[in-house]
Amino acid sequence: MGTKDKIHKNLEAGMTVEINPRADRSGKQRIRGIISEILTKADRHPHGILVNLETGETGRVKQVVDAGSSTLVNTVPPALDNKTGTISLAALIKEGENHRIEFKDRALWSTNYTSEDIKNHRPQTKELHAFGKVTSKVIVAKIIASFLNSNGGTLIVGVKENKEGGQDQIVGIEQEFSKLKDSCQDGYRRMIVDLIKDYFPSNIFNHLDQYFRIVFEKIGDDTVCGITVSKSDKRVFLKLNNNDHFFIRTDASTRELIGEEVVDYCQSRFS
Repeated sequence: MGTKDKIHKNLEAGMTVEINPRADRSGKQRIRGIISEILTKADRHPHGILVNLETGETGRVKQVVDAGSSTLVNTVPPALDNKTGTISLAALIKEGENHRIEFKDRALWSTNYTSEDIKNHRPQTKELHAFGKVTSKVIVAKIIASFLNSNGGTLIVGVKENKEGGQDQIVGIEQEFSKLKDSCQDGYRRMIVDLIKDYFPSNIFNHLDQYFRIVFEKIGDDTVCGITVSKSDKRVFLKLNNNDHFFIRTDASTRELIGEEVVDYCQSRFS
């Protein structure tokens, strides 16, 4: 990072830069975009000036991009091997959760729940009472939708996040095979495809290969599943209980927008 990237006066709205997103704990990830707002008030900062990009990401400037360079946000998933076109899920897991990576230990945990299980579940959640047995699938669908409506990303199932800041745990998807019609890796893939068919509009499902890449990777004795999602050029609503819902990615979490928030976001993101 050059000295000029640490100085407030050398940056202005509309300039194309590369930032390290604030949600990236590794400090290695870079995103390219156009500055919408400069957040650092001081004249300079040793780690880079904090800015918002037009696409919503927040981070410290690591490089000013020459005017002749592309101004599009880099949508290539982290750890993508350009030669093989495959993604190292192990490398993504090492990065930890951020605005383009999310972990779930299971995708089917609620599918065998009885009404009594739902009633006695602790902690009580609005989602479980709203969606019942399909709650775990709805949560996966929300994450996928948030990636579509933001800048893409990868959901990795079979990883349990360590919320205390320690090492995340690989638990594998094999624990869920018994809940599938076909108790194998191919059955797991079909479950994900069916999930996309059930919750997403036809213009997304009918172009499955354009938006999704489903990969499996053996890490030690366990297999994890990665669902890599490309950003959509059109807004994507989920149909949940006959109502439309709109989700985006904010830092390392999925957030629902409602009412005027949806209008404002879509005008900026999809204009």
